[in-house]
Amino acid sequence: MIVGKIVKPQGIKGELKVEPLVSDVNLFYGFKTVLINQTKYFVKSVRIHEGFVFLTLNEVKDRNTSETLRNQMIEVEKSDLPNPDENCYYITDLVDCEIFFEDGEKLGKVSEVQNFGATDILFIKSGSEEILCPFLKKVFKDVDINAKKIIAGKQEFLEVTQSED
Repeated sequence: MIVGKIVKPQGIKGELKVEPLVSDVNLFYGFKTVLINQTKYFVKSVRIHEGFVFLTLNEVKDRNTSETLRNQMIEVEKSDLPNPDENCYYITDLVDCEIFFEDGEKLGKVSEVQNFGATDILFIKSGSEEILCPFLKKVFKDVDINAKKIIAGKQEFLEVTQSED
């Protein structure tokens, strides 16, 4: 699971400045290892400052090495992440979930999830159409990650997805 993007080297001793791609940057304190380009690195230290994570890896000892990692994504094994709180979900768990209305009518399948600031937006593939919908509790009544199934209220869904032209 992707948790951050390396922005640039920080200093001369191999530290990396990382843009976190998780809602809780404190998760980084719990990582013992990370994957970059499918290579495993051992975490030596983590510090957080002004919304960025500064990461030191055992295998990255100088600026030249850290420069080679610029713009790379940082991943962790899903098993290294804590279980989410009730009614919270990892984005990767929502992708490929099928969405049904309460009456059983199939709406479509979540193709991706993005966040534009206020809330997560589900991209729902419905036939040849793509529908964008905010991931709101008032719209999505039940989420069953294990069954990959989401139940939506039809009226609430239509209220937030339809606009007047």
